[in-house]
Amino acid sequence: MAEGLRPIGIDVDVHRAIERARVALGENENEILRRLLLPARGAPRRARSTCEDSAGAPAGGGPSRRRGLWSVEIGGRRIPAANLKHAYRLLLRELDAAYPHFLASFADEKTFGRRYVARTPAALYARSPHLARRHAAPIGKGWYFDGNVSADQVSRRARVAAQLCGLFYGSDVRILDNMREI
Repeated sequence: MAEGLRPIGIDVDVHRAIERARVALGENENEILRRLLLPARGAPRRARSTCEDSAGAPAGGGPSRRRGLWSVEIGGRRIPAANLKHAYRLLLRELDAAYPHFLASFADEKTFGRRYVARTPAALYARSPHLARRHAAPIGKGWYFDGNVSADQVSRRARVAAQLCGLFYGSDVRILDNMREI
């Protein structure tokens, strides 16, 4: 054991929380806990995203579901996300900020019964407007997206979004789960 370190007992849930907080593969448990518990003096704390509530959970209904360590990578810049839905929202916001007409173009894209994004929640679900109240999630600036999507669906939609912006999914744009591209 390294000098100055001593063993501590933790349960499985605490270990999982430490692993979810890992930002680099080479980061050990002590470094993760030090970063989380003892932020450098004068270092800015991570700013809360506008799509998070005061507790850091994604805003917009219900408890946050977590699985893995999600992030969005655009142009080599990695942005952490709380979960898949938050990662998808971040991707849409970042592309909208970089490409002002992106959301209007993306609104023309749809699956059999649902649009990818729309100006109103009901417009997302043309065939089942009752779903809007439960699953429509705000992006910002008056836009909404379908928040009831699987990782596979988000992956396909992210590829379409990248293509609309003239980007390549996998090199210019990626959504990552535990450092693996979805």
